[in-house]
Amino acid sequence: MHSYRLIFFFPMLVMACKTSNPVIRPYKEDLSVYRKELPKVKDVAFAPKILKEPVRLYGHITKEIDSISNLIVFQNKKLNVRDGFVIQVYSNINRDEALNIHNYCQDVFPKMPISLTYNQPNYRIKIGAFYEKLAATRFLNDIKKTFPKSIVIAEKIPIKVIDE
Repeated sequence: MHSYRLIFFFPMLVMACKTSNPVIRPYKEDLSVYRKELPKVKDVAFAPKILKEPVRLYGHITKEIDSISNLIVFQNKKLNVRDGFVIQVYSNINRDEALNIHNYCQDVFPKMPISLTYNQPNYRIKIGAFYEKLAATRFLNDIKKTFPKSIVIAEKIPIKVIDE
């Protein structure tokens, strides 16, 4: 009985696995009927408008702008900080390692400001106070020899007031 099943299903299996010949016809369908017509556009390059006279602000607008800018200058003078850059040489949760690196940095860079901060859960050691990113990057190249994972970070830097 088992052999009859094999004899019956084997030809069906062979016919089902037969490969078919691919149909090789080029695709031809005209879809231009469905295409929307767009308006014709001149190909003219954009030229910026040049004004003959400078634009002037009249009346109360200039007074408001001046008062706002004076207020901003006054607020910035009160803060005694400006945007700058520092180099972060260490960031980790290990306090003892942070203190050792802080002491090492104080020995190696005695003239540079070095800060150890704790923002839970990380201790961070930052060196320097640079007003320009280029100066910070130059110093970073020297520090990378000792601390390869150090990076430049934007931070508020206190303004140094020179006594006159």
